[in-house]
Amino acid sequence: MTYELLGLDLRLNHAASFAQPNGLDIAVDDSGDLATVSEEQNLGQAIVHRLLTRRGELAELGHPGYGSLLHELIGEVNNDRTRTLIRLYVKECLEQESRISEIVSIIVRPRPDRQDVVTVEITVMPATKSSPINIVFPFYLEVV
Repeated sequence: MTYELLGLDLRLNHAASFAQPNGLDIAVDDSGDLATVSEEQNLGQAIVHRLLTRRGELAELGHPGYGSLLHELIGEVNNDRTRTLIRLYVKECLEQESRISEIVSIIVRPRPDRQDVVTVEITVMPATKSSPINIVFPFYLEVV
């Protein structure tokens, strides 16, 4: 039953940065077959895809609310206001995902080595599971 809820999908490799999401590629396993992800790994991949997709980008396919508003923050200064907006936009996006029973935390931290990058740390509780999953990714405020 958990498998049915959290799902199965093709595994995609993220070859590009968060600011340039066009670097997704279908992964292949050791036998040369298409690789898949299931359960918590599938949910984690789905969350990243939601965050990478501009809200409204899939409207013509019947999903006008799918995605996030993070792209609107590219070009903004890395300050408290921008990091608060990043957290808000991530939260709004995660609330769209029915396979999440609870958003445990969203932490947005500036990277000391890169003024144009923040680290987003997400912890969510998958539906029907008792252990949280963690996702950490960089968000680029400048197009690289």
